[in-house]
Amino acid sequence: ASKVMSVGSYITKNTWQKNYGSDSAFVDTMHGFSSRGPREDGGFKPQIVAPGSAISTVPTWQPGGPVVGTYALPPGYAMFNGTSMASPQAAGGAALLVSAAKQAGVQKQPVQLRQAINSSARFNGLSDLNRYGAYEIGNGLMDVGAAWNLLKTNIKTANITSSVPVNSALSAFLATPGVGVGIYDREGVTAGQSFSRKYTFTRTSSGSKTVTYNVLWVGNDGTFTSSGSISLAANKPTPFTVSINPATSGAHSAILNLDDPATTGIDYQTLNTVVAADQFTPANNYTVTKSGTIGRNQTTSFFFNVLAGTPVFKVDMVAGGTATGAGQVRFLRFHPYGVGFDSNASTSCYNPAVASACGSPTSRTAANPQAGVWEVTVEARRTSDVDNAPFTLTASILGASVSPNPDVIASATIGVPIARSYTLTNLFGAFTGRAVGSNLGSAFKARPTIANLAQQTYTVVVEPGSTSLTARIGNPSDTAADLDLFVRNAAGATVGQSADGDSEEAVTINFPANFAGGTYTIVVDGYAVPKGTTAYDYLDVFANTKFGTVVLTDANALRLAGELWTVSGSVTANAAPAAGRVLLGSVRVATDTNIVGSGDVVVQNVVTP
Repeated sequence: ASKVMSVGSYITKNTWQKNYGSDSAFVDTMHGFSSRGPREDGGFKPQIVAPGSAISTVPTWQPGGPVVGTYALPPGYAMFNGTSMASPQAAGGAALLVSAAKQAGVQKQPVQLRQAINSSARFNGLSDLNRYGAYEIGNGLMDVGAAWNLLKTNIKTANITSSVPVNSALSAFLATPGVGVGIYDREGVTAGQSFSRKYTFTRTSSGSKTVTYNVLWVGNDGTFTSSGSISLAANKPTPFTVSINPATSGAHSAILNLDDPATTGIDYQTLNTVVAADQFTPANNYTVTKSGTIGRNQTTSFFFNVLAGTPVFKVDMVAGGTATGAGQVRFLRFHPYGVGFDSNASTSCYNPAVASACGSPTSRTAANPQAGVWEVTVEARRTSDVDNAPFTLTASILGASVSPNPDVIASATIGVPIARSYTLTNLFGAFTGRAVGSNLGSAFKARPTIANLAQQTYTVVVEPGSTSLTARIGNPSDTAADLDLFVRNAAGATVGQSADGDSEEAVTINFPANFAGGTYTIVVDGYAVPKGTTAYDYLDVFANTKFGTVVLTDANALRLAGELWTVSGSVTANAAPAAGRVLLGSVRVATDTNIVGSGDVVVQNVVTP
């Protein structure tokens, strides 16, 4: 929504101290939870920032609501924070501009208000706000007085559009796939890599005059270079090349302003963001370590490119703790789609722990992570007992392969063990682990085809005593397809679902110890299939100890990158599945905390002795 002004949440050192009783090392800062940009098409979000901590009204019958331990508030007042405070404060500033314009008899069209506010915001006008990139603060802190000085001139605006290729995990889903309004390359960029992007700018006008604009970069750390001007003829698309060379890993962003010296304010602007992610390679043993210090109330971000087919993405942190002066620190992970992977509630994930919403505060893993660039932020809490806390963040990818996979056994006799041998290979970083077997389950596997917007259903009769039911789909022939998965019980209620932006979906339903059996319906929904139809892999399996086991002989050992080892074992079928189904087990490579690889064991037919 390009015409909507979104507002980031800004806070000063004095406000941290007075409203929260927390001492910040910096005069100007952003709330760590204030959403960063850019939009998926590279556009501005936020456009500006505004004060995000404020005393606000609540119903008068409610008691005052300050932060505990700071100061008392009377009934009807409470202290709030975030963009839900910054946005109304910015709206109040805009209301002042409209009021002044009415009184002075000057123009106040929405486009003029936007140009006045964006052109006058203070990007580097404060003591240390320039610690943030343009993708985090947009044009900077709203300045109502400066905006009025522009608005009162009856601002002349221009109608300019832009388009440029973008590359993110979701850019294929844009209205024009892979094309946005500002440079945004989150995927495929590494530090020291030079490349270019070609803009197309178009000035829509009823006249024939050509206008030459100065090209001004704001917040540029040297990553972006271009010509210093561009001439736009009326209604003529004009190419404009920007050279890009991120010198260091991390996010690099800058604002490109087109400024006609003959008019008031900035005539057109685009946000430009590239993310040079750290890479997992054999040379670094598929492990990247970041160290530093983090100030109270501050955050810092790191970006890691997780390879396709990675079984486990692991993040470990050494920071914070119960020792005096260690600080209170947390890390939060963000999916390549840009959404949070952990709870960012004010008490979650910290070390020492305040709440357990994230599991371990110092080590967490993502199984079968989405391939692409993950962001991991490190944040020090406002109650941290040291101004600057040291931290070490280690990100790694773990994984192993199993061969043969699948191991297909044509026929097994009930109760008779079948000797097997498997070769395992460590594909990524070193780990300590072993091969483990599993129980056999009753499974149905297929490779069906589904049409766009169609639904397909599968009925599963789960036998008494089963411990779990898993349904899984994936590997579509149309790689851009978005298939969703739902599991419903006999009453028709949805008891599990997996529905995100791709077709790799899985649902597991765990049953109680006294499970009496039941009928379940698996629904596959062709939410979006660009090619009209797509084939996909389908699996449903319910685990039950009655069917038998896969048993392996192995022990924990250090497995170096690239190491191969062989394990022996046996597969024993103790019961036959229902007609049309097979027995399915697995050979898994396990650490003490994670499964880092697996292979299927399929028994196609079970016969009695």
